Amino acid sequence: MSDQDQYGVTPDGFVLKGLDRIVADQQARARAMFGSDVDLGSGSALRKVLDAAAVHVHELWRALEKQYYANFVTTAQGDALDLLGTDLGLERQFQYATGTATLALTGADPQRRFALPRGTVVETQGDPPHTGLRTTATVTLTAGAPPLTVGVRAVLRGRAGELPTGQALQLEPNWARLHLNLGPATVTAAVSAAVTGGTLREPDDTYRARLLGVPHTLWTKDALLARILDVPGVRDAAVFDPLGGVETSRGDFHTYQFGQRTFTAGRRTGSPYFFDVVVAVEEGWPWHKDESSVPPVYEGVLDVVRQWRPVSVFPDIKPADQVDVGIRGTLVVQAGHDPEAIRGEILTAVQAGVDRLRLGRSVLHSDIVLTARSVAGVVDVQNLRLRRGAPAFGDVGLGHAVFGSAAELSVGENLTLAAEEIAQFALDSPLIDLQVAGP
Repeated sequence: MSDQDQYGVTPDGFVLKGLDRIVADQQARARAMFGSDVDLGSGSALRKVLDAAAVHVHELWRALEKQYYANFVTTAQGDALDLLGTDLGLERQFQYATGTATLALTGADPQRRFALPRGTVVETQGDPPHTGLRTTATVTLTAGAPPLTVGVRAVLRGRAGELPTGQALQLEPNWARLHLNLGPATVTAAVSAAVTGGTLREPDDTYRARLLGVPHTLWTKDALLARILDVPGVRDAAVFDPLGGVETSRGDFHTYQFGQRTFTAGRRTGSPYFFDVVVAVEEGWPWHKDESSVPPVYEGVLDVVRQWRPVSVFPDIKPADQVDVGIRGTLVVQAGHDPEAIRGEILTAVQAGVDRLRLGRSVLHSDIVLTARSVAGVVDVQNLRLRRGAPAFGDVGLGHAVFGSAAELSVGENLTLAAEEIAQFALDSPLIDLQVAGP
């Protein structure tokens, strides 16, 4: 079998020729040229020349391998991945700047505590335009107590979201009016650690995942969904056709198969047709423009859909149903470990896992148990039950959701969600009852 059959571009990809193989091939050619008795010992001048040349040849093979894999999104890196993204019309995005801020409460009854949820919107003071930030954790404030530090992330990507240390902040007035009940109390805030990192670009893994999700057709459910997921503030989204009951008075529901034919087939040209988009919003992002100075999600999604919908095809955009998730159970902890630290670590890990869930994805009992048992010091997890809070409905009613009351599931039972529902887990949720016991 020749070298061309073994190395270079093959049906299985690019096969790199190793340095040992290059050295062996060069020595074989030397013997063929100068005779079988040529001195190729480690001390000979010819051997040293061949070894030096073999290193350069190996670097050439490595460069060829890199160039070959730079042609594919799944294997390209760095600048090569940027070029492929340019071809697909999707540039590498800037990241969100991050930092920390201090929050303090004044003018309130010392006996009262005010909880600012994760996603609370703060902004710079003075004349607009303001730079907005969102908190990354829940903060409980008490009048007269020392200021608390919380992580913050910029609302906008890029340099526009960066702020220096000491920058004075305030609660965004419209957001605070809708989501908080402070009364005469006032929250003062300032940047405690510079909000930086907005000039950095998203890493290769994140960018590659976005490129792999780029559809290659002009109008499909996937093509539209890919554009909606890029709208700031969108946690997840789903396109339904039909959704199955959002607007049951429309006679064309249950008569159109979304993925089996084009939008223009099966209907008269020019006649209006409605499809449904359900959007799950990140914490702190407003739905409409009158709720906050932060760019609203609804208007952003609507602008994207208008650019990608065919003629006379109209979206019915609805916010997803947010379902609060809680847990109840008992942790058995080894002696010598801090029970509160273990409890906090478990709840933080559970929150991170729930945040990764998409629309309609169930919360699995086994995932919560494995998360708890993976924390150092935990011996056992007993009688763990999932809890489901009453959903905060966003005008989506398909007949699958649980209305009106919370529910506690049996041990081992998964929390199943409908297609228009998405789970959320708050560290300060009243649905959490996690007791810690010794061995």
